[in-house]
Amino acid sequence: MKPIFIIGEQRSGSNLLRLMLSQAGIAAPHPPHLLTRMLDLIPSYGDLSRDSLWSRLVEDACVLVERNPVPWTPLSGFDRDDISARCRERSLYAIFGALMDTYAEALGTSSWACKSMQYCRYGQALDDYFGDPKYIYLYRDGRDVTLSFTKAVIGEKHPYFIASQWHELQQICLAERERVGQSRFFSLCYEELIAEPEPILRSLCEFLDVEFTASMLSFHASGEAKSTSAKSQLWENLGRPVMRDNSRKYMKELSRGDISIIESVAGDSLDALGYERVAIERGHENVFSAEMVEGFSSENDKKKQALASMMDDEDAERRDHQVRLLIERVYFLTELSREESLRFLAFVEEEHYERGALIVEQGERSRALYFLIEGEVSVEAGDERDEKHPPKRLTHGEAFGEIAALTGQPRSKTVRAVEQTRVFRLSWESWNMMRQDAPEIAASVLWAICARLAERFRQATS
Repeated sequence: MKPIFIIGEQRSGSNLLRLMLSQAGIAAPHPPHLLTRMLDLIPSYGDLSRDSLWSRLVEDACVLVERNPVPWTPLSGFDRDDISARCRERSLYAIFGALMDTYAEALGTSSWACKSMQYCRYGQALDDYFGDPKYIYLYRDGRDVTLSFTKAVIGEKHPYFIASQWHELQQICLAERERVGQSRFFSLCYEELIAEPEPILRSLCEFLDVEFTASMLSFHASGEAKSTSAKSQLWENLGRPVMRDNSRKYMKELSRGDISIIESVAGDSLDALGYERVAIERGHENVFSAEMVEGFSSENDKKKQALASMMDDEDAERRDHQVRLLIERVYFLTELSREESLRFLAFVEEEHYERGALIVEQGERSRALYFLIEGEVSVEAGDERDEKHPPKRLTHGEAFGEIAALTGQPRSKTVRAVEQTRVFRLSWESWNMMRQDAPEIAASVLWAICARLAERFRQATS
């Protein structure tokens, strides 16, 4: 199987390009952004040499793709055992490759393209696993990209933050071009693609060793284009022919001040890619103070909230349905957002216990709080280990040790692992650090603990 990666930044025509490539016999599905969404979560899965933990990672990755807002037709689901068997190593990269290979085989093709643009961040790791993949660096004028993001329901909304990310990603891609070399790296300008699509696509097909077909130019007539364009306002243009005049719109729709911000933040990348500046000369870029950036951030948050409220209900549900997986399967608190959950990881230690192992013992003094993320434990006290008073069982998603953690009193119960078990341990020291560094997360944790305790009290007194 021949892997191809489209890299750069979103809002640069990557969906347009993937639909064109699909017409050339390259499997190019709408991406679930598997690596960007799950790589940071890998430490929470523990030792992947253990079959149960590896199976959980495979399961979660498969479900994430199965929940993608745009389905991977004709596939309706994945055989977990088959995906696992395809992996040459136990890693998320291997699972990603197995999923893409399976999709390509379902379409009867020998190559696939992934348009998760920020995979430019993982270039060396992709080379290490896939050997000699090819890269298409798709770039677009950062000022038009900024304008597009200000209208979209995703991403940042203030020109300062949009341009900062665009600049960072272009610099990564330019460095990757030097590292990879011309034989595996194709630079593709969006403005040139829409102005003269046929000669650009012919050149690209030659690079990819595939045959150019006229259907690449009529991509909008394909069933996938029509289906994708109907899924979200983000992709509504995919149901139309190439928009040859879809450039330099920023000149009419962005203010001079916004253009100045973009050229000050991302001028070096604009220069490197051959885009002429219109507001700020090189060497005369504006410098933004911490107070100014803070003001930009406040404005950015307000605009993001406003646009999020305008998202189509069905589109929002499709996206939320996918993101919930990352919280439901890995974290104990559904109240936390994905970003907050990732920050929470910095404050906890993951511990593993074999069947029968003692986790906490009655009478010991410890203010650590435990969150069960895999397996099952028994909670027992005194003489409860008999047939008349069987120990209470807790499964993943539950917490234990709350009373000792909050009061400092000795442990009132003994907790043992019923099976192979993973827990997050939040020490008292880490709790205090969280209160100082991430008070909003600490408040969510405390609220969840109180809610659990209240529910237990209600059950005990009803």
